[in-house]
Amino acid sequence: MGLYVLLQPEEDADAGVVERAQGHPSLVISSGDARMTVQIAGREGGAEMAIRFARQLAEAAGTFADRCEALTRLAPLDFEALAATLGTTPEEVAEAAERENDKPSTIDAEAFTDVSTTEGRTR
Repeated sequence: MGLYVLLQPEEDADAGVVERAQGHPSLVISSGDARMTVQIAGREGGAEMAIRFARQLAEAAGTFADRCEALTRLAPLDFEALAATLGTTPEEVAEAAERENDKPSTIDAEAFTDVSTTEGRTR
């Protein structure tokens, strides 16, 4: 069974670790009335899988934060323009991304050319 969860953090969004019982940590993510908890699976290898997942999640969260920060450094995101360009459903976004990937690539040769003359020689 698959489960798709979309979380758009609200002002009260929070993430933290709680350990209600010794040796049973939980990663708790909450926003508004929504809450998601990640725990160690109660089977062989469960701890190793939780460790690997938590490290991947931490790396992805850092990358996500860096990207969001870069996108909003100069001005807030214009979600209406973004939705008009990409769409609002996963299918529409996938179609827009496919159209973008199908465009021919162009390279500005001048951007890669460093022609400097020093004492009559070209470097």
